[in-house]
Amino acid sequence: MKYILLVLLVLIILMMLFIATILLIMQHYGKKYIIDDLSILAKIDAVIVLGAGVRPDGNPCDLLADRIKTGVEAYLNNKCDTILLTGEEKDETYNEVLVMKRWIKKNYEEIDTDVIFLDGLGLCTYDSMYRAIYIFNINSAIISTNRYHLPRAIYIARRLGIKAYGIPSDLRPYDRMKKYRRREMLAQIKDFLLVNIKRLKKHK
Repeated sequence: MKYILLVLLVLIILMMLFIATILLIMQHYGKKYIIDDLSILAKIDAVIVLGAGVRPDGNPCDLLADRIKTGVEAYLNNKCDTILLTGEEKDETYNEVLVMKRWIKKNYEEIDTDVIFLDGLGLCTYDSMYRAIYIFNINSAIISTNRYHLPRAIYIARRLGIKAYGIPSDLRPYDRMKKYRRREMLAQIKDFLLVNIKRLKKHK
C-alpha cells in the first residue's frame, strides 16, 4: 500500500512539474512578441481581432469592444491592409463577427468595409489562428486581445507559421478577470499539447 501511495505521489509531482513547464514555456515564448509601442513594428499582412462575446442587447461586451478598438487603431496606424474579425457565427440570432463589423462601421466611418474580413468559425484561439494562415493566407499578423490571452495566441500563431505579434487591448478594468485567468491556464495546457501533437503528426 505504501509503495502504491509513493508511486501516486511521484506521478502527481511529475504531472505538476509538467504542467508548470508548459505554462512557463508558453508565457516566456509569447511575452517576447507583445508590443506596447506600434511605432517599432514593421507593416504586416493583417490585424486579427479575437472574439470575446456579445451582450444580449446585440452590442460587443467590454472585452470585445476594446479588442476591436485596439485592432482598428493598429490598422489606422498603417500597420496592415486587412482586418480579420474572428469569433462565433452561430445563427441569425448570434453572429459575433457581424456585430464586430457593425461596431467598426458605426465608430470608424473612415474605414472601408472591403478591408474587413469575417471568420465566423473562429470558435477558439487555435481555430482562429489555424484558419488565419490556411484559409485567409495571413503569414504575418498583429493579434489584438487582452494581455492575459496574448502569450497563448502568439504561441499558437507562431507554431502554426504566422509571424505574429500581440498588442494588449486592456483599456479599462473588466469584470470576472480572475475567472478568465483561471480558465486561461487550462486553455494554455490544452493548446500547448494540441499544437505540438499536431506538429509531430505532420512531420511523421
